[in-house]
Amino acid sequence: MTSNKISKVFLFFRNDGRKIAEQQETRAFITGKSRELGVKVVENIDEIDGSDLIVTVGGDGTFLAGASMAFERNIPIAGINVGQLGFLAEINPGEEKMITNLLKGDFDVKHRMMMDVRLLRNGAETAAFTALNEVTIIRDINASPMLCFGIEYNGEEMPQYKCDGLIAATPTGSTAYNLSCNGPIIYPADESFVINAVAPHALTHRPIVLPASGSVKVTLKECVLGFLTCDGKNSVQVCENDVVLIRRNGRDLSVVSNPERSFFDILSERLHLGKRL
Repeated sequence: MTSNKISKVFLFFRNDGRKIAEQQETRAFITGKSRELGVKVVENIDEIDGSDLIVTVGGDGTFLAGASMAFERNIPIAGINVGQLGFLAEINPGEEKMITNLLKGDFDVKHRMMMDVRLLRNGAETAAFTALNEVTIIRDINASPMLCFGIEYNGEEMPQYKCDGLIAATPTGSTAYNLSCNGPIIYPADESFVINAVAPHALTHRPIVLPASGSVKVTLKECVLGFLTCDGKNSVQVCENDVVLIRRNGRDLSVVSNPERSFFDILSERLHLGKRL
């Protein structure tokens, strides 16, 4: 493990869901252990600046919300899983030695690529987001038939997709919405995008993996009304002729890894990969 100087930790809870009691138990352990180690713990977002580490306690939604704050401030983030799946949050609440090591600064980080997303309308930028998992463009089921997407990678035109929606996922996000739409699992340290259709009209549409060194341009060829969403939030309306530009951000997110649990361990434990059900 690497020794990191920790004097201040930002503790992030959603304070909702079905496991509030478990959240409170974890909070009590962290705050008590922090007092022993002389580490200041803050929970108010107004006090986040100057933190050496962000610790989220909850599920993957909590981790994603904390990740945006961590990335904005270039602070490492660790996730403690008190949620349903907890694929991104690698630490279990009962792993008190690992949590204690976090507060001591004894941990290693892995780097996860981030994705920049820009929405253009009539050539002008109307929205811009950063995503850890994915960007999705989905039709309004009450207003719009199937969407038709024109896609270019580094200026090379790909076949048009006609489908309910489109997913562009990072390796981190490959095990999220992309996986539920039969997309491939990509090792988190890889540098790539997955382009995947949601309920495509043609069964010949298959997910495609592209190097993250290039950029993706998505044009809505046919669209009455749709929605662009990044990491399950920041939803904005999209319409015909809108353009979505996707590229890798020049900076990565620093995520604390659990040395006792590999990526393949997590696949087996959380997604039951390879197990007979």
